[in-house]
Amino acid sequence: MYKIRSFEKRLLELFSENKLSGTVHTYIGQEMIAVTIMDQLKSEDIVFSNHRCHGHFIAYSDNVQGLLAEIMGKREGVCRGRGGSQHLCYKRFFSNGIQGGIVPNAVGMAWAEKIKETDNIAVVFIGDGTLGQGVVYESLNIASVYEIPILFVVENNEYAMSTKRSEVFAGTIAERFQAFHIQWAETDDGDIEKLYSCFSKAVAYVRTEKKPFCQIVNTYRLAAHSKGDDFRDSKEVEEHWRNDPLKKVEALLSGQKIKEIQKQIDEELKQAEIDCNQEDVNSDFPECVKSQNGPQYEGSLLNRERVKNLYQLNAALEQLLQDNSHMMLIGEDIRDPYGGAFKVTKGLSERFPNQVINTPISEAGMIGVGIGLAMNGIKSVVEIMFGDFISLGFDQVLNHAVKYHDMYAGQVRVPILIRIPSGGGRGYGATHSQSLEKFFVGIPGLQIFAVSPLLDCKELLLKIENGIEGPTFLIENKSLYGNRQMAVCGGRVDKFYVEETKQKFPILRLTLDKEEPADAVIITYGGMLSVAMESAKRLLLEEELLIHIISLTQIAPIDYGQLAECIGEEAFIFTLEEGTRQAGWGAEVISGLCGRLQGRRFERFGAKDCVISCNREEEKEILPNATGIVNRIKEIML
Repeated sequence: MYKIRSFEKRLLELFSENKLSGTVHTYIGQEMIAVTIMDQLKSEDIVFSNHRCHGHFIAYSDNVQGLLAEIMGKREGVCRGRGGSQHLCYKRFFSNGIQGGIVPNAVGMAWAEKIKETDNIAVVFIGDGTLGQGVVYESLNIASVYEIPILFVVENNEYAMSTKRSEVFAGTIAERFQAFHIQWAETDDGDIEKLYSCFSKAVAYVRTEKKPFCQIVNTYRLAAHSKGDDFRDSKEVEEHWRNDPLKKVEALLSGQKIKEIQKQIDEELKQAEIDCNQEDVNSDFPECVKSQNGPQYEGSLLNRERVKNLYQLNAALEQLLQDNSHMMLIGEDIRDPYGGAFKVTKGLSERFPNQVINTPISEAGMIGVGIGLAMNGIKSVVEIMFGDFISLGFDQVLNHAVKYHDMYAGQVRVPILIRIPSGGGRGYGATHSQSLEKFFVGIPGLQIFAVSPLLDCKELLLKIENGIEGPTFLIENKSLYGNRQMAVCGGRVDKFYVEETKQKFPILRLTLDKEEPADAVIITYGGMLSVAMESAKRLLLEEELLIHIISLTQIAPIDYGQLAECIGEEAFIFTLEEGTRQAGWGAEVISGLCGRLQGRRFERFGAKDCVISCNREEEKEILPNATGIVNRIKEIML
């Protein structure tokens, strides 16, 4: 406890001396909680902490030098200086600064231990303020329903930053857990033996019963929320200083013993600071994930048979589940007899009942749990019922899945595949017809692929999953599910000559006349390939304009050098996407090509920047269609 207290006080001094940057959230006053629980855990247990993580980390690792170096941005830090104060990873300890977001990740990691049939557990620390986050309750529900061995530790310090709990909190903390049938206990940090006993019972319950448990600890943060931003009543703070838990533990020891401890810790911290100041500032920044469209070639991905799209995807998932008994397929209504909203998972739960799991309507929770499973060695495939709902899981993708690998200096990987049915054309209206890829294509560390009418979707999905190393999206256009794929025979399909680059995930190039130079090129992906083909046929027939089509399999990140080579000398370059034009995927593609293909003219085609109507005729006018594309190209080129 004294080591944590001294470390945190020295951090505040270093900030006042302008020797640290960023921020810091000290654990002063709450040290007893971390110390008593960490003594109950095994080395293979998992700990997930939050923004106020230093005390948890020191009690877990006893590695003050690695922590100080991390906060100072040094190479010798536990994450090579990339994570800083709030983002730590060391052995099986993890922390992140987004309130509540860590909870489903911790549940997923604990679930992985259950799948692997170990007796390891996970512990996740949350504060009373974090109980305002919806994803916490999604996670509690999942943990209870599936009996996940996880211990929720609620450190109730009565404040969420500067806001007192009584101002914004309805009911009691215990009632929140009772609602999900999670056993709980409540205590305070005034008596170390009592607290030790409480944690001993809590850990034993989770480990033996393999069910979730909540230990509530009423405590008080003696220092400011972060550095000097303390707006609490000074008399209130002074009263709590008089009841400082550290002083109560000191009262159990002799004066000589206290002096020995203080001397040992002071020397250790002083040496850690000296060692850290000898290191250079970290300049070794991580390199985010590159496109998988590299030179590897594993055979053609072109479709050879007219098979329904959903049958190909179903066959791929069946093979993946069969080949990996630990793989998990999770989503809403994906088990039989329903088999998913678009029947892609039909029949799978009958063959793999322990691997195909129905989740609650909890997009953030199920993505977060999938992330935790993936972090702990269980590959997970998450199905979003409608692509529109991916927005509910945006935080889990942006601030968790894609950040962990680089933020933790390569210590973890998150091989999670999220399948996203997207697009309109079915009259489903404003919230069930969108193509939202543009909101994700700019996220570093996220790979996005798209099925198309020309691809063997079974082979595509198998290649993606078998080579997956990080967070990945597969965009599945809803209009394709019930259609038979186009069959490429002798290098041709529907009057088009088809070529594919020699890459693992190829770029497809289509033309109606491979002997003549094209007048323009359309760059597209997914379900819009059919619209591009119809437009090209009409332009050649009506105006003798030859249009080449380029269809991408991987739409983010894009290998722009390879894409530029595929385009050739065409003066006019058009992009086509089903999402809205404004700040869309096409804008990003054009931006990436401008420096490589100078002197060209660019134009974007996409959905109108408005809400998609349920009226089928209005929907046709809103979404990209061949008539609109043909007319606009005529205006530009003739």
